[in-house]
Amino acid sequence: MAISSDIVATAALARDGIIFLSASDLSIQHANQLTLDMLSKVSVGLKSGTALKQFLALLSREVTFVDSDGVEAVRKALSQIGKKGEQELPGFSVGDVRVSWRKVDGPSGMPVLMLRDITRAEAMTRALTDHKFFIQHLIDVLPIPIYVKNLEGVINRCNTAFSALIGSKLDAVLGRKSADVAPAQLDKTMQSKEKPLLTSEGNISEEITFENHDGTEKTAIFAASTLKTPSGVIGGTIGSLIDITSLKKAEAEVAGAAARLTDILQKAPIGVGISDRETGKFLFFNRTFIELLGLKVEADGEGTKNADTPDSMKKTLLTDATDSILLSERYREKSLFEMDAMGELHDVELRIRPQGAKEARWLKTSLEPVPFEGREAVLWWVADITKQKMAARELQNKANNDELTGLANRARFMQKLNHCESVLRGTETPAAVFLLDLDGFKQVNDTLGHAAGDYVLVETARRLVRVGRRADEIARLGGDEFTLVFVNKGRGPEMAKMAEEILKALAEPYVWQGKPCPIGASIGISVFDGGFCDMNEQLRRADKAMYQVKLAGKGNYAIYDAAKDTDLIEE
Repeated sequence: MAISSDIVATAALARDGIIFLSASDLSIQHANQLTLDMLSKVSVGLKSGTALKQFLALLSREVTFVDSDGVEAVRKALSQIGKKGEQELPGFSVGDVRVSWRKVDGPSGMPVLMLRDITRAEAMTRALTDHKFFIQHLIDVLPIPIYVKNLEGVINRCNTAFSALIGSKLDAVLGRKSADVAPAQLDKTMQSKEKPLLTSEGNISEEITFENHDGTEKTAIFAASTLKTPSGVIGGTIGSLIDITSLKKAEAEVAGAAARLTDILQKAPIGVGISDRETGKFLFFNRTFIELLGLKVEADGEGTKNADTPDSMKKTLLTDATDSILLSERYREKSLFEMDAMGELHDVELRIRPQGAKEARWLKTSLEPVPFEGREAVLWWVADITKQKMAARELQNKANNDELTGLANRARFMQKLNHCESVLRGTETPAAVFLLDLDGFKQVNDTLGHAAGDYVLVETARRLVRVGRRADEIARLGGDEFTLVFVNKGRGPEMAKMAEEILKALAEPYVWQGKPCPIGASIGISVFDGGFCDMNEQLRRADKAMYQVKLAGKGNYAIYDAAKDTDLIEE
């Protein structure tokens, strides 16, 4: 019984080992490459036409069965394979690889044996566990309360700052719905604000007030954003609650008791400054403000007010003490205009590099108009958010970039495809999708080790960035598979030339610790106009073209030709 090319092609792309058996005599008809690699010791028994009993007898001599000896295990396997429906077969080990397998009913009543490398699956599970632990640790070190919720409102991740804010212990919060652990008023407010984020991507930042478990009223800056899964679908929300209760109380006291202003603001844990509205010169500043901006102080008999307690520091003068240290003249006018329009200006993020500092610092500042000593002034609240910005950037990079190569990962690439599809639809703009698979990569991994394999992947990414610099996106989809997208960069001839340049660049020697790495590439290309821009279909076509290159001997490129697409011809 001959097996169709479609079934063979599908088996080649499968993640599991597959063996097709004849429905009439259970002889072996076809085994995919993954099976041949997994059972290399008995590959001779996987040839087409080999009797199942012969293959099982060979298997019993070359592998170690888990729960019984070879003869008993083979007898049980043969009995199970002869039954209808899905049947689990005795597991075995080949060297360090443990294999689980089962019999299922395939197309046209053909029995199919499915083999899975459970050693690799367990390693991936451990890696996923390590990744989740890292994310939890990263959230834990953030000083502001952070949480991650899924679509059902279950808190999957949070830090101790968040659990403390809502009056619970960390272990009592994780894995529970927010409605079960958060104050009722807070949970109701959060759910109301988060509801739009669960249907379309977005973010919010608002000031909220709620009654805590102990009956005290708290005010917080609530910020939340849509959280997407690696596949690009909405999976929940990530948010923060910054307790500003004490800050709001301080603001109220300032408004009602000007005489207490200096004492209150001097003790504030964030930077505080008051500048003259007209000249921008600072009339008041506290120690935190000085430290955040990296400023120097000098003795001054005139007596500029500041937050230093010792008498020797009561009279000081800030060097260049005007608001130009934070804002340019143009941005100063714009900020003051917006402050006047809204009554106050909240959460303005600034990036500054203090004099003599090696790295820039991110500050979050708020401005509001206040009367001070009989003149119009501006009150500045300044906080250092450098750690939060770096942590957020790291989280974003991990979500969108491949950690090894720095290229876009699959999730970001699929977002790019969706964007291209919406832009191109209905136009005649030319576009192309390249799908590239490295030839010889597995051999390098097996012979020189995974460190050499990582070197090949990083070096390939570097060369693709250099040669494909006109690409709209370059990504690593996973393993040794890369992709490039070109929009309005030419049609077939131009894309063919680009493929030749890529092959030429990848043909340059790869040398790992003095040892050559025999690496080539097979490239499939789908070239199309915007009028037909189902990007998933274009990716499938590029994959088909690449598969044709593989069948033809590898190390080349092919542009998808619908006339040669066997799927379309058969339909």
